[in-house]
Amino acid sequence: MTQLQKVLWTKGILLSPQHLQAQDRYLTSLIDFQLTGFAFAPWGFHRLELDHEALADGTVSVTSAAGLFHDSLPFEIPSADVQPSPKPIEEHWGPDRRSMAVYLGVPEHRVGGHNVSLNGSGGHTRYLAEAVLRRDENTGLMEKPLQMARRNLRLLLEGEVTEGHSVLQIARVIRAESGQFQLDPGYVPPLLDIAADGHLMSIARRLVEILSARSSALSGTRRHRNRGLADFGSSDSANFWLLYTINTHFPVIRHLYEVRRGHPEILYRALLGLAGALTTLSPTIRPRDLPAYDHSDIGGCFGHLDAQLRDLLETVVPVNHITLPLRPTGPLVQATALDDDRLFDAAEFYLGVRAEMPGERLTRRAPDLLKVSAADQVDWLIRQAVAGVGLRHVPTPPNSLPVKLDYHYFQLGRSGPRWDEIKTARNLAVYVPSDFPDPQLELVVLLPDRKG
Repeated sequence: MTQLQKVLWTKGILLSPQHLQAQDRYLTSLIDFQLTGFAFAPWGFHRLELDHEALADGTVSVTSAAGLFHDSLPFEIPSADVQPSPKPIEEHWGPDRRSMAVYLGVPEHRVGGHNVSLNGSGGHTRYLAEAVLRRDENTGLMEKPLQMARRNLRLLLEGEVTEGHSVLQIARVIRAESGQFQLDPGYVPPLLDIAADGHLMSIARRLVEILSARSSALSGTRRHRNRGLADFGSSDSANFWLLYTINTHFPVIRHLYEVRRGHPEILYRALLGLAGALTTLSPTIRPRDLPAYDHSDIGGCFGHLDAQLRDLLETVVPVNHITLPLRPTGPLVQATALDDDRLFDAAEFYLGVRAEMPGERLTRRAPDLLKVSAADQVDWLIRQAVAGVGLRHVPTPPNSLPVKLDYHYFQLGRSGPRWDEIKTARNLAVYVPSDFPDPQLELVVLLPDRKG
């Protein structure tokens, strides 16, 4: 309930705790009212880190998190708030369960009700009283005990969320065939900052690379007048329009990617503008087919729009490769989805690897130590010391491969049981042992009949 009535401070008033509580509630409601009135979806995470090792053992644990709940209650773990107790999920996982949502929750404010447990414990109050010592900030002296209200944060599993709680979903957990738990790489929690999730940054980076390449390719088709002005012939009107569209939207998307700050809806709006313009030349995708932004399902709407954008760009200007981001899904494991059927139609797969080690040592050891397989088979390969998909170092990558500085590229073998498992599972995972410090990976797929 919003309280926008100010406390009347008059002469002779008998001060009570209710006066200060009402004043505090008024200021909180005023901030919430202004925030929701001038900002779009002002709730979600600025930062979120989970313990992957604990998750693999069946326990959800938040290492670091910061953000705002739906009711504008701020939180910051672990500096301002205590980490919520880890949540075991093994006992809640039934034999037919495929996934489970996990939430960060806090009891809602009860107007005129019980909101603080003064004894420092209580499962149903919004705050827990905590005694702290504070000094006079003017003199640095006179240390006095104060009671502070600590937010009563807890982790809740799917089915445990009840009325009276404000919650934010932090993850969707899945279980591999090996029995280990891992994060669903397709789920993105509600965010206040695009930098809080590597998946969104990967989408932006990939589009920046594609748009930069398309802009350069189309610019090369222009003729130049004596005055130095670019010119297109009448038969090149489609290319001129496409170059204009790309050059209009590319700087905005690149800016959002480079500053690495901003609400996801801002990036989504920029991508929608580009997609809407590109539908002009598409025979299959119309503006009304573009997905609406959904703050509760950022991964779903961004994934759908990203797929449509790549389809639009490939329809108008064919591309010779697809770059797929690999995201950490567990200790020493990174994975990506392979949802596009074209990826298995005689395409060539290249794994780019970068690590803080000499290049000669990396190229020599990677084929033996890295294990590439379907996500649900990685643990089995490690335990049984079985090799994954074959890796062959490519000293001179194909011309059409977008080579990055300090990356070394390995071609994946497309045969054998491990590759068949990847095709069936429609995903690919890479185990990178600790022998490779600070590893960075990318998967590049060269499409058939377009290799340089």
